[in-house]
Amino acid sequence: MQKIRVWDLPLRAFHWMFAFVVLGAIVTNLIDAMVLHSYFGYSVFVMVCFRFIWGVVGPTHARFWNFIPSISELKRFMREKRTDRLGHNPFGALSVMAILLVTLIQAGSGLFTDDEISFQGPLAKHVSDQTVKLMNQMHEVNHWLVYGVVALHLTAIFYYQWIKKENLIRPMVTGDKMIETTELRGPECVPSKDDFKIRGFALALLVLLALLFRYFVMT
Repeated sequence: MQKIRVWDLPLRAFHWMFAFVVLGAIVTNLIDAMVLHSYFGYSVFVMVCFRFIWGVVGPTHARFWNFIPSISELKRFMREKRTDRLGHNPFGALSVMAILLVTLIQAGSGLFTDDEISFQGPLAKHVSDQTVKLMNQMHEVNHWLVYGVVALHLTAIFYYQWIKKENLIRPMVTGDKMIETTELRGPECVPSKDDFKIRGFALALLVLLALLFRYFVMT
């Protein structure tokens, strides 16, 4: 067995912070705390933007090209129930993309919403009433998809943790997976870079995105 760094620290930090802000957005919506809900929503938007950029410029296993499956990979996984990738399996990769897209739509539409009572999105004043109405409807319908993908994600974790006895949580905490030496072949088995340069770059990127959001959206 050999220990391989799969998830870099910025990606792990994103994962747990993202889970927190999405949960916060859900809870504050349920208790009708709209001011807090809006700030959680803004955080979701910035973090999803970060993840899409990190999926292009981040270390090996954070990059979309390294885990978004092809049709042939999906068919093989359904047939053989195995994958050569160290990161997400094909279904897990599709689940990640679904969560990112659904939450991006939810947070993005929220920027244009206006309930005419307690909340107006920061961009609502820049668009027509018809557009605001459309964004309100999209935000209302899409929040059920958010609940759905979150529930599906938690169900998958439970299934792998307790039924298949495969721990998905520990690698997302430590960043490492234990791999049989005989399985170490191909570019998919290259460890992810996770040094201070990578971490500093990720922090700078996140701060830059937050500042851009503050400047272009909140003013």
